[in-house]
Amino acid sequence: MNPTGRVIAKRWWLASFSALLCALVTGCPHNEYTVELKPKGGVIERALIFYRVNDGDTNNAPGFPSNQLAAITQIYPAGAVKPDGPRYVARGEFSGALPDDVGGVGSYTNFATSLGNAGIYTERFRGNDDLAAKTARQFRAADQLTDLCIGWTRAEFGRERGYRKLRQFLEEDFRRDLKNAAQYSQLVSVVALSDTNAPDEFTARFCQYLYERGYIKLSDAPEMYLIFKAGGDESTTRILRLVQRFAAEKMGFAATDPQPKSLAILSDPAAFEKSWERYLARTDLYRAKVKEWELKKKTDPKLTAPKPLEAPDDLVMELLGGFGSAGETDRLTVRLALERVPNQTNGKWHDGQVIWSADLDPNSPLPAFCYARWSKPDAAYQAAHFGAVILDGDELSQYCLWQNGLDGTQARDWETFLAGLQPGPELRKKIEASHFAAGAVPGTGGANQLTLGRKLLLDALGTNAMAGSASSK
Repeated sequence: MNPTGRVIAKRWWLASFSALLCALVTGCPHNEYTVELKPKGGVIERALIFYRVNDGDTNNAPGFPSNQLAAITQIYPAGAVKPDGPRYVARGEFSGALPDDVGGVGSYTNFATSLGNAGIYTERFRGNDDLAAKTARQFRAADQLTDLCIGWTRAEFGRERGYRKLRQFLEEDFRRDLKNAAQYSQLVSVVALSDTNAPDEFTARFCQYLYERGYIKLSDAPEMYLIFKAGGDESTTRILRLVQRFAAEKMGFAATDPQPKSLAILSDPAAFEKSWERYLARTDLYRAKVKEWELKKKTDPKLTAPKPLEAPDDLVMELLGGFGSAGETDRLTVRLALERVPNQTNGKWHDGQVIWSADLDPNSPLPAFCYARWSKPDAAYQAAHFGAVILDGDELSQYCLWQNGLDGTQARDWETFLAGLQPGPELRKKIEASHFAAGAVPGTGGANQLTLGRKLLLDALGTNAMAGSASSK
């Protein structure tokens, strides 16, 4: 496909999100990372295995970028990063914030209590989660692309009767529709991360959007099919034919009316390409590209000069949410070893581990993100005071979060209260009748924060048939 055909295809591509997703390409060489995590009470053991892959060859760890290796080495304790055959391995123990070794922000927290403990692991790897800034860039790109379209149409059709109508449509409706296209692109990219049917649905949704606003007609379905299937110059010709008809309609010409002569340029791909190239060569956008090239050429003499037809490409990619920007796509695997199935996670549980796999793609709509919450009861302590394990799973996690929020006096009062509990028929009554001198919450009319813990115990007793019986000790 010629350069102009590529630009047109990119714009029309907004109607097909399945095509957009297929365009994501993983490049080589790249880095492979495996993060192995093992909680140990208040700390978590972290092992990072990393190496370089070049065209499928994994036996080249010495080729790992030296600046990245140095950055990882600085994060871990002295001597913690060691070569292991074709790979490097870094080991350390961390509490709270996790090391920024792969890139991103992570944390591990363990909440210990006499009834058990709860752990929380979360980590974002690279990427950009500032969706508001990303949307602002997309809208700015939509405005710039719209301005380019207005400038070119004014140069070619500005003297035609009815051009004011076309100009008004571009200024208002087309500008807004291009921004909506950006939002559709963003939505399908995010939803497709968890729903493999999303691209097909969003393609249909956006085609419906185009139909409702008159860009396409029901009778255009065969033509649309051929556009996406044919490719090359044939697709370019068919796209221009639809654009020609649409422009004439917006200028107020019926299909049976004599068509403006200037619109004939849209029936000739070669003539259109030359016209579009001439216009782009005079734009500030292209001049800025040339200045950027001149600066870079001082350090890279082999760098080729930008072509006018390529000037809007970055704007199109920005409109689509950053797809097509440069950068390697590294691979990441995270393994979290746990004694039990976690209460909540977005990973997959397999053979005593929660496992995540992700592409660290700089064009991904959302950064790779891992999270898990788990808990483990102190079975002996709970059985001694309640006759059975009554708090487990997510309820135990809630309890651990609550108790770790108590201050020193409150925590001592609560532990004294727990230590006095014993299984038996009076257990529930004793919990219900409990009163705490400490822990009053300001501004609540004397309400006591410790009563929240009492409610958690009573609710747990209500769902556990064995709790309270002396024989269950």
